[in-house]
Amino acid sequence: MKINLDNNLYDFIKTIAKNARKQNKRVFFVGGCVRDYIMHKVTKDIDLIIEGNAIDFCKNLEDEIEIKSIHKDFATVKVFYQNQIIDIASTRTETYPHFGSLPKVKNIGVLIKDDVKRRDFTINSLYIEIKYKNDSLDFELIDLVKGIDDINKKTLRVLHEKSYQDDPTRILRGLDFKYRFGFDFSLDDKKLIKETIKNINFDNSSKDRIKNVFLKVLSTKNADYIFKDIIDNKIYKILFKNKPLVDYKKIDEIIEKFKLKDKSKFYFDILQNEDIEIIPCNNILDIYNNFSKKDINFLIYYYYKTNDKNINTYLKIKDIKLKIKGKDLINLNYPKGKCIGEILKNLLSEKLKQQELFKTKKDEINWVLNNYPIL
Repeated sequence: MKINLDNNLYDFIKTIAKNARKQNKRVFFVGGCVRDYIMHKVTKDIDLIIEGNAIDFCKNLEDEIEIKSIHKDFATVKVFYQNQIIDIASTRTETYPHFGSLPKVKNIGVLIKDDVKRRDFTINSLYIEIKYKNDSLDFELIDLVKGIDDINKKTLRVLHEKSYQDDPTRILRGLDFKYRFGFDFSLDDKKLIKETIKNINFDNSSKDRIKNVFLKVLSTKNADYIFKDIIDNKIYKILFKNKPLVDYKKIDEIIEKFKLKDKSKFYFDILQNEDIEIIPCNNILDIYNNFSKKDINFLIYYYYKTNDKNINTYLKIKDIKLKIKGKDLINLNYPKGKCIGEILKNLLSEKLKQQELFKTKKDEINWVLNNYPIL
């Protein structure tokens, strides 16, 4: 099998493979980079795996590679290659203590026929063995789970029937692959997903981890399709018990109004479906002060839930600021104290109502002098 690598990367991989041979280990490309290579897609991430302990392996060639970090819990190592970080993992087996949790490593250094069982989809369970021969590299594709067939059929298929129960975030990652590659879940997988959603046990579930995967897949360019799929197929139930209120017309309006590019937090807030109360405002200064204290994500969801028209006003005035400060008034011989704050508050209120009259700092000073003559 022939793989094209640029010269520098070729030399780096040759160093790894040469040392693997010296240490009597097997080394492989694995996961997404193999999938992307088979699909003729450009990949940024390169993942390597050692049939053995990656930490021991990398420590034995510290003179030839630069180790960035070591993660003992999973026996993985991050190494620097030029401006890129490459993960080197150990073959391992894993178990899941509870719903949605990170896996717990059971055995390190297993054969790849056992390592493959911990992976998510068949399309991500391909290996390319890297062999060092006669000062050059040779590559062999290894497919233990019919991943090539599933790539050709554009099918998403997990490796065992409890896969989604072990890790429900695989459903979300599957949605990413579905819309990124134009794939679809197998018929069996669709049944397994329905069963998983129907029998969710929230006790001890790792909600923060599941939330992070929701946010990640909803930040992709296919977020609109993924969000609708999450709603239509009740996938939100892996984190939330109740069906969210979804108004697609309102969603489109808000995306346009706020010029949203990353919709992940907005979509997640909709899924979370928390109640929110209208913020009382009696005048334009209240609108400015009350909403300026809130971040943009709050304002977006607040408007979605309340339809409070004061948001429209706030968006028009949110960037207005006074050019003069308290020290300017003191320099004009206004006495220090509460009156300075009162003057600035009333000036801001007037500027919010008639900003066209206050184009310069001098305009603001003149308004102060006319309305608060110095005695």
